[in-house]
Amino acid sequence: MPTLFLTIFLTFIFTFLIFSPSDFMNATKSMAASSVALSNFYFLGEADYFDTASNFKPLLHTWSLGIEEQFYLLYPVTLLLLIKFFKNKKARVALGLSILFLISFFLTIYTSKYGVPDSISNLFMPEDEISTNVSSLQFYLLPFRMFEFLTGGLLATIPTVKIKSELSKLFLNLLGLGTIIFSAIFLSKDIPNLSSPNLVPCLGAGLLLFFPPSKYLSFVFGSKPLKYIGKISYTLYLIHWLLIVIYRYMFDGEFDLTVRIWLFAAMILLSSLIYHYYETPLRYTKSKFSIKSNKVLFASLIGCILILFGITFNVNKKQGWLWRLSKENLELVEKIGVPKDYHANNWGGANYNPGWIGSNPKKGSTPDIILMGDSHAGHYLYGLDSIMVKKNKKTIYISNWFTSLKLPDFIRNDRDGMAAISKKQFAKDLKIATDYPESNVVLSHSWTSQINRSEVLNPLTNEYEKFSQDSIGFATIAKKIEEFHSLVGNKRKLIIIGASPKTKSNELNYIEKLLRPKYFSKLISVPTASTFEQNQIAFNSFFENYFKNKTNIYFIDPSPAFCDNGECYKQLDELIFFSDGSHFSKDGSLHAVSFFENRFLEIIDGKSF
Repeated sequence: MPTLFLTIFLTFIFTFLIFSPSDFMNATKSMAASSVALSNFYFLGEADYFDTASNFKPLLHTWSLGIEEQFYLLYPVTLLLLIKFFKNKKARVALGLSILFLISFFLTIYTSKYGVPDSISNLFMPEDEISTNVSSLQFYLLPFRMFEFLTGGLLATIPTVKIKSELSKLFLNLLGLGTIIFSAIFLSKDIPNLSSPNLVPCLGAGLLLFFPPSKYLSFVFGSKPLKYIGKISYTLYLIHWLLIVIYRYMFDGEFDLTVRIWLFAAMILLSSLIYHYYETPLRYTKSKFSIKSNKVLFASLIGCILILFGITFNVNKKQGWLWRLSKENLELVEKIGVPKDYHANNWGGANYNPGWIGSNPKKGSTPDIILMGDSHAGHYLYGLDSIMVKKNKKTIYISNWFTSLKLPDFIRNDRDGMAAISKKQFAKDLKIATDYPESNVVLSHSWTSQINRSEVLNPLTNEYEKFSQDSIGFATIAKKIEEFHSLVGNKRKLIIIGASPKTKSNELNYIEKLLRPKYFSKLISVPTASTFEQNQIAFNSFFENYFKNKTNIYFIDPSPAFCDNGECYKQLDELIFFSDGSHFSKDGSLHAVSFFENRFLEIIDGKSF
């Protein structure tokens, strides 16, 4: 408890000094959730754990503490009931725990393959977060993590094994150690169905814990530096991510080797200081401030929680304490509105839902345009509504912008359950398109991102395979676009909107950079332009040439609206074009659609401008 609350209060200090109002508000909410062991539920309702936005959440890692505390509340009761039911017969207790282990493990496998029913997932996150619900539910909720804890619980029911052979001990020790090292190297966010392989490092740890250490590895097990790391490991776990987030928030981007070394040294030093001069005295001394007393422990716990909830309430009521901002920043706040959640409120697709733009027309009406794609289709909606609907009197029907390619034989397969969901969503979109056979179809994606997360069906093997960000991969998509055009009717017009500019994946989004508090803002520059990524340039160039002479398929490149000679502008005078690292704001959406308005109308109406 002491180090957790110290970390939370350090988080408050650092985020107060450097976080924008909206990020400061979100940080305080996570502080309150972490203080009562519910941070896993809090982060479940936000972005995916591996999402870029997660790079700037200083208490994200406390999700595991939430799960642990929930487990340690339920497990003792469960164990006591099993002991009582089976009359303290260890073998039967082990059987009961094994059944719970298998239920948890196969529940994880089943949901990875078949997904989670909407009625359950909607209890924890809104329907529009469907793109991450399976992996996030598995990552953040105890039922899908139970088997990992029960690996250790089952070890306690197995009789101790005595091994005389040092070579046998050495083999088992190396097997356990090798399994953990293997997991650290090869288990990553890119592995499909990641939750099930989590069993592998648990088994490795189990082997090390259960079998006696070999004398040949005494230099490892008896190593003083490693033992010391073990002593400070809990403190190191709590501190490390906070330091990473603070540095990343201030300076953006990836860390080079020098920065990594300095950060690692800072983590070890700060963890050691906290362990020796704060945590240990509170836990083990007999002073009146020691938490060895239950009364002091309870009073400290309640006091800290009340303080944190009070801070959270005040910060969110006062809009992230706007008084922390400079005069110039306050003027920006007045322009864009209260920065409670800039991305949600000022994203080009904010407040638009699947279906007709505006009020539903009369039954039997046909939309001029059906907009399909992912969130990079959604971010054009404000501009399309303003220019195509209100100005040019066109009607638009919005498909669901689920984050996968809306093309035949593609699946998104970078998260558990995504393959089944992407097939289901494409079938829905295809039906919408065929229901309105006279409508023009507009297809827009974050194309290069979708390539990284998608697989395409190989007709020879009937297996889904990865494809590359090169001319071969681009051609694969282009051919599937032609196939899609045939499915929906190749006499209708299909408009492809190309890749739009975006910042580097680990960068803080532009508006949050502009709204940093005054304390350090002068030390950190905020460039108004970024480099257009080469793979996006290559994609747009390939598609421009590929569809140049195709019948009824047209390509529009949005990048010239924002980019010149490879430099892409995030702001023009008082217009801020992006709501985050890759999505257009309302200003950006309007700017983009204004740029290709005449071309758009020329395609739809067949008129020249």
